[in-house]
Amino acid sequence: TLWQSSCAMPPRLVLLLPVICQLTESAWVRGSVEVPAGGIVFLSKFCFDWKEDANTRHPVGKLQATLHCANPGDGTLKFVLLDDQATSYPDSSAFWGFGCDSDRLKAAARWTDVINVSTLVSGKAPKAEIFETHRPRWWYAAIVDCSGYARTIDYTVHMINVHLGFLEEFSMDRIGPGGVYFFMALYALLAACQMAAVLKRSTSAKTQHPIRILLTACVGAAAVGTLSTLINTLWYAYHGEDQANFYLAAKLLKAGSKYMLLAILLLLSRGRCISVPLYARDIWQATRILLPMYLSSICLEVWGEYAQSRNYTTDFVYKTPMGLLIICIDVGIFALYLRNLCSSWRAETDAIRQSFYRCYGLIYSGAFLSLPVSVIIVQSFAPWVRSEVIFIVSNAAHCIF
Repeated sequence: TLWQSSCAMPPRLVLLLPVICQLTESAWVRGSVEVPAGGIVFLSKFCFDWKEDANTRHPVGKLQATLHCANPGDGTLKFVLLDDQATSYPDSSAFWGFGCDSDRLKAAARWTDVINVSTLVSGKAPKAEIFETHRPRWWYAAIVDCSGYARTIDYTVHMINVHLGFLEEFSMDRIGPGGVYFFMALYALLAACQMAAVLKRSTSAKTQHPIRILLTACVGAAAVGTLSTLINTLWYAYHGEDQANFYLAAKLLKAGSKYMLLAILLLLSRGRCISVPLYARDIWQATRILLPMYLSSICLEVWGEYAQSRNYTTDFVYKTPMGLLIICIDVGIFALYLRNLCSSWRAETDAIRQSFYRCYGLIYSGAFLSLPVSVIIVQSFAPWVRSEVIFIVSNAAHCIF
């Protein structure tokens, strides 16, 4: 089902970025990897589209790789493609026992290119076309050593969905620009309304209350973060790679907006601005609690996305160990919020304020649970749409709260 040829790929500029900025599920994947003697190393994965009439004349996807190796300059290796069918590659433990000539590799590999290592000095460029007729499917590129020598391989892998037009660089599980455009417009509208409310009476203590200013910053960060996501999405559509600056800006700003909202709710759960006045020390205390969690969640999410690209899985980032830690952070903050809310409710003597804690306090708790709940909801969706569903649910909840 795959067609192969050997022709050189045009060279492209390689951007040197820190490890934390090595981004995942790119149409273009570049790097250097050490292949152990007689071992197998995963290089990249991509979720390809499908068509009922896909055939040798009408493929749904294309793959092109470039491999370079200087030393040692003899022996052979295999460039193999596997897919997400259980008979091809059931789980991450399946890397064990995949010897070069093993029956397991022969049964699992959907396509194999045997490469003489001596040709890698000048570069080797295997090509393949993908045909899928039933559903979107992940395909995985890997290198298997057959010579018994450990060696370092410089590689470039490029995969595209040929029928997606402008979005051909997108893996089927990547969030498209449509939802990003929608939430960009929504956050921009909310930010404009909030700014107008704050600036309407500049001398009013009520309109320029610290909580209101913090809420304005929260909405503004969400708007700018979504704009960064949009720019990065369009960049990816043209280049097949994330733009590291906009990628990280989007992560920092969107997470910052989320944690500013949680800070407001934690302050309210302690009765600040409701039962007792708000002081600067209260904001500082909330910052000391949430800032480490904010930084941890950013690092864990980027780490989880990077780790996901290096391991065989059809799951998304929140089913990695790092993603589960992020969920635990949200649940932990939620528990702190509930404890504070119950304490404020018990200590309050005014019936109206008690009603506020009992009613709106419980409603606002949804802000803490949007991510855990959305992760549970997406388990009923196909793996290639889970990331987009979480994006929509979490942003919708953020706009509501």
